[in-house]
Amino acid sequence: MKLRDGDAKSRDGAAPWVERETLVEASPEEVWEALTDEDRLEEWLAPDVELDPVEGGEIAVSDGEDRRTGTVETFEESERFAFTWSRPGEGESFVEFTIEALPGGSRVTVVETPMDSAATNSAAGSTALAAGGWDAHLARLERSLSLVLVA
Repeated sequence: MKLRDGDAKSRDGAAPWVERETLVEASPEEVWEALTDEDRLEEWLAPDVELDPVEGGEIAVSDGEDRRTGTVETFEESERFAFTWSRPGEGESFVEFTIEALPGGSRVTVVETPMDSAATNSAAGSTALAAGGWDAHLARLERSLSLVLVA
């Protein structure tokens, strides 16, 4: 797995954002399924995921006491999946996955951007946590995509 380090940055001098990418040996269609199917999301994102996979649909991600809910913003099959989400009492962030076909696999990029840094205790701290979280999630995504079922 190859991760590009996109530490806290700033768009237009506003809230910092995080960008991570990984190269996987899977087709864009296989990656798309892992990003948008509830059962596949539970393999790498969190133990409990609910997703209405349409623009305007709801997403809920729970890992123990950590629960985030949001709305699907973009749903472009095998190319781009984006949503907003937040924890109770915290500011909302925008998460966008893009998939790029490559010879022998795909590049998966995730960018998370706080939408209202004033609503969070520390935008830079939240971004640092998101960076570490996405590193672990993308590693699990890669492992999930490399599993082969034997009949």
